[in-house]
Amino acid sequence: MKKWFRRKKSRGFEIQRYEDKETPRFLPPYYAPPATDQVIAKLPISVLQNIFFIVCAHTRDETYETCEQSATDDLCPLCDLRDLAHCAQVSRKWRSAASPVLYHSIRIDAVHYCKLEGILADRRRRGRIDHNAMPEDVPAVRLRLLARTLRDQYRTSALSVQYLKTPYMVRETCKPDLARCVSVCTNLRYIDLPDGCYTNDPSCDTLRQEVQGRCPDIRKMTYMGGSEANLELLVGGRLWRNLEVMELSKLDLDPRVIRQALGSLQYLRALKVTNMRSFDDKLLQHSEFLPPFPPVTELIFEYTPSVTPDGLAAYLQRPDTQNALKTLSLKETGVHPSTLQRILAIAPRLQHLSIVEDVKTSLPTGVPPLSSKSLRTFHYEITSAASASSYTSTAPSYYSYLASSLLSNGLPNLRELYVRDANFPESLIDLAPPIAPFACDPDNFSPQQSPNPRFSSNNPFANVQSGQGLRQELQVFSKGLDEMEWNIFRVQPPTAPGRRGSVSEPRPISSYGLGENMDLRWGQGTGARRSVIVGNGFGGFLAVPSDDGQRPSSSAGEKKRGSQYDMWR
Repeated sequence: MKKWFRRKKSRGFEIQRYEDKETPRFLPPYYAPPATDQVIAKLPISVLQNIFFIVCAHTRDETYETCEQSATDDLCPLCDLRDLAHCAQVSRKWRSAASPVLYHSIRIDAVHYCKLEGILADRRRRGRIDHNAMPEDVPAVRLRLLARTLRDQYRTSALSVQYLKTPYMVRETCKPDLARCVSVCTNLRYIDLPDGCYTNDPSCDTLRQEVQGRCPDIRKMTYMGGSEANLELLVGGRLWRNLEVMELSKLDLDPRVIRQALGSLQYLRALKVTNMRSFDDKLLQHSEFLPPFPPVTELIFEYTPSVTPDGLAAYLQRPDTQNALKTLSLKETGVHPSTLQRILAIAPRLQHLSIVEDVKTSLPTGVPPLSSKSLRTFHYEITSAASASSYTSTAPSYYSYLASSLLSNGLPNLRELYVRDANFPESLIDLAPPIAPFACDPDNFSPQQSPNPRFSSNNPFANVQSGQGLRQELQVFSKGLDEMEWNIFRVQPPTAPGRRGSVSEPRPISSYGLGENMDLRWGQGTGARRSVIVGNGFGGFLAVPSDDGQRPSSSAGEKKRGSQYDMWR
């Protein structure tokens, strides 16, 4: 009977040969074999940290966007984080270099964005004894473990945390764990907070008080309806003096209090105002009794009918605001599209402009064309309002005005244009002024190429040298009223006198059954079907086989993801 109850000897640390040295088989936590490459062993801490940033790319995420908006499609943050954690276990030197990188920008994702998620889900399902039990909330468990780690290392790793991003359901259901993390992260700059913190919900009082008391270096904050008392705490610079991005939505507050709160923020660079009728021109104009409105880089107004061109013009009269403002977005405001030139004339640094408006009447006559040398991206999304008359064309007059501004070379540095008219790219070609074959190129003008002086001044080709016509290559993103995504067009200017511009981007084709390595461009894919697109006489297209492999150019283009320019990156 003794052989059945005989205890086996503990293996412990068995000795094995490793490079003529006795090395334990089960390595201690921070043990590393002797480095064979002396270059790696002598790398400084800064170089190692740059390498670790490449290993785990999301640790460099310093944007003020939520976890959902800052996600990348081609990476798996959880797998990258696992690799970085393994690097921290190589040696003490690597751990000292990897720890600040590991806790600089923390991101908790719900799932793996790779095949490993299916394997782990199957293991969790098999590991449960009670198969009818509720599945484990994995992101909540990760947040709970993170809170325990940060509280255990509140003097080292917790001080390195500056950005903390969590999924929506995690931050809405795990408020106590978020409060535990915030209580030790005194250098925090951005954190994904639940919506109750922005509306002064009593269920978020503990978390909100921890953020206000423990995190003086917060850089972005949102104030929604119900949090008027929290906004008043900013008056006098007693709280969050380093705020850079602020969002105001549905606040019922005295405009003077808003002006005093904004005036106390010296580092404010982006402001977004949504659904606030009390936000009017008086907040933007000069006042001897109130601090000046801060010069910001990005200014976004949505559903603020009290903001008019007079208030923006008064704000842009100051030299500091003219040099600072680079992004301006207007959606359903008191600024009419016919008054945009008034704003562009006094905004010399403006690079991104967006206007979204439902118009009821046509464009009035005598409006000066748009002109700006600094504008690079332009969202001109004009649609006809539901109350507009169906017998008069309202929106087409605005796009004709835009096309004439482009053809008159009023926006020479514009590179991207977003419109809500599917036929607008063709209008840039159709409206191009005719160029006579015998006329000279205005860019390469010489006395030998001067036109015949016998032509009179009322000659239709007399103003060819006036520089009219599209001069730069322009990407036009168009979308009709019944379309969900943007269609991209590449409009090219004429390359020589006597020629007209073209829309050179091909029409996208279906990739079903053509393999994974197929190119979307005509004639370049290895498995593409050989066919041409021709009209069928009824406004559609008909696929006909082709023998020579040549395909006609088309005016439609590829799809581009997203419908708005992201102004918060």
